[in-house]
Amino acid sequence: MMDELLLTYIIPLYNTEHYVLRCLHSIVNQQLWPNDYEVLVVDDGSTDGSRSVVETFVSEHPQVKLLTQENSGVSAARNLALDNARGRYIMFVDSDDRLEDEVVHRLVQHAVDDDLDVLSFNYRCENSQGNSLPHTRDDNYGSTAVMTGCDFLDGHSMTPYVWRFLIKRDYLERSGWRFDTSLIACEDGALIARFLLNAPRMAHDDTVAYCYVNRSDSAMHKTDKDHLRRRVYSQVDAAASIDTSARQFEAATGRKAPASVDGVRNVYLYFSMTKALTCGLVDEVLDRIRKAGLFPFPCIGPEADYHGTKWKMIHRLMMVPGLWRFLSKIYQMIK
Repeated sequence: MMDELLLTYIIPLYNTEHYVLRCLHSIVNQQLWPNDYEVLVVDDGSTDGSRSVVETFVSEHPQVKLLTQENSGVSAARNLALDNARGRYIMFVDSDDRLEDEVVHRLVQHAVDDDLDVLSFNYRCENSQGNSLPHTRDDNYGSTAVMTGCDFLDGHSMTPYVWRFLIKRDYLERSGWRFDTSLIACEDGALIARFLLNAPRMAHDDTVAYCYVNRSDSAMHKTDKDHLRRRVYSQVDAAASIDTSARQFEAATGRKAPASVDGVRNVYLYFSMTKALTCGLVDEVLDRIRKAGLFPFPCIGPEADYHGTKWKMIHRLMMVPGLWRFLSKIYQMIK
């Protein structure tokens, strides 16, 4: 049996040669002994100089390891790292993001002291020039008490970013949970719904530990139609996965899933339909939503009411496919 470490960082790597060194430095400069953690970087078939940058770094830092795979996507990369991880806890870091200085040791200590399955923490956003960006963040936790994941979600939003959590590796292993490799978008939310709904012991730490870098050249901003189609399909499929997890939870416990879980499902459906409108895919995306059993669209309640009346009006429009098709044609004519 492999010796267990305190923490495994998992970093999927794809064409981020200008960012990954900063990311790695932010990790090894935390106040953790090198023998207490490992960094698993998975090169997902990078075509730039990313691999070379990491190879040089690995030669100087034995706690950092480079794994490779043919280009298969971020989910497959994370799954490969999970299969090789030795840490008691897992922390996911994207290679173009970074950690705040000297904070992770406090998170790990918190998780170990309270024997947590999941620990959430705060984050901030900046652009690729290093300028801070405003963002919506649920900071009003009120309590740092240990509770079930379901109780936590009853009072807080389900943040669909896997890098916002420390997760006990044994908890993931016992459940056999991995990322869905068929999804190229929203894969975080699909897995998060499972491990948060079912977590026996969860808590929140107010520490701002993660810096998310919003890049205009990231995969999120690709505009070719085939890629957009795959992204929209993934949004629908992730919404269906979240819905399945919520209904399975209800059947197993007799307790209604928290509204915040349905809220993320609804947000994914909303974005899949608005993107379908702008790229002329309304009929095929709507057909996929119907096959998933999510049309008519679930009612959007207070849990997802981010835009008030405007949000609800858009939801009403989405309920009329003919009108949505008409709006899509108008958009295609004038764009």
